[in-house]
Amino acid sequence: MTTPLIISPTDPIISHPETVLLDASWLYEPDPPTRDACREFLDGPRFPGARFWSLDDVSEPHPDGYALMLPSPERFARFAGEHGINQDSHVVVYDSEGIFSAPRTVWTFKVYGHEKVSLIDGGLPRAKAEGVKLEAGAPQEYKPTTYPVPTASARAVVDYNEIAKIASRTATTLEKETVLIDARPAASYESGHIPTSLLFDFAEALLKDPAGYTQLREPEKLKKYFVERIGVQAANKVFSGESTVVNTCGGGLSAAIKWLQLQSLGVESRLYDESWGGYSARPETVKITGPNPL
Repeated sequence: MTTPLIISPTDPIISHPETVLLDASWLYEPDPPTRDACREFLDGPRFPGARFWSLDDVSEPHPDGYALMLPSPERFARFAGEHGINQDSHVVVYDSEGIFSAPRTVWTFKVYGHEKVSLIDGGLPRAKAEGVKLEAGAPQEYKPTTYPVPTASARAVVDYNEIAKIASRTATTLEKETVLIDARPAASYESGHIPTSLLFDFAEALLKDPAGYTQLREPEKLKKYFVERIGVQAANKVFSGESTVVNTCGGGLSAAIKWLQLQSLGVESRLYDESWGGYSARPETVKITGPNPL
């Protein structure tokens, strides 16, 4: 049976005995600064039986200090095992914002070939708003496992050398093979971006519920929004499979949200893990300022 990528907070999958629930909450700018995602998880409320998946701890240390990098196969296997996950586990991921840091974790599992992974659309705050039964107090205990060291999908991650080639394209080759999408907000994009990249503000593409959490747009509405933002020609090439998509952002987090949004439309895409942070730090790179060209 095909594993659904996106589920609701009331999906029966969540309570299945083979399901491992991961709280992958990560706070970009904590307000107040003393907020701590792990402490909030421990205090609750949380989904019953959930385990905290720290993006900071699982991320591979980078020699130049970039945060939230894809873990090595060995690091991923160690963390998966420490969280009681095996190859047959159905991993269900959520976060405390709705749609924010959970997509990064879902993407990571997919990169390493773990296909039984789902994301709770709207996450913990949607569950609260809909009256889902949650738990507080000490988290439930679980037994660690031994997760075999996996092999990363060969084309899931884009490195700097490939990005440099994409950035060197001329306008006449802009949409032939690869559509490069920058998921940062417009102000960040306009202050500097990779040449030939197109703006697709991840936050504007999400829906914000009156209760304050974010969730995905319905597929048809998201598809329409995507066409409006990147243009009919580029969008048609993406949906037809003529062009592939490479997602980028500031540091790899919102690019994973863009990946999830495209997955919800049936579109496979790739991710430049270093994103703008790594690209812009290299003195030899060309940087462009100004608004989206479309």
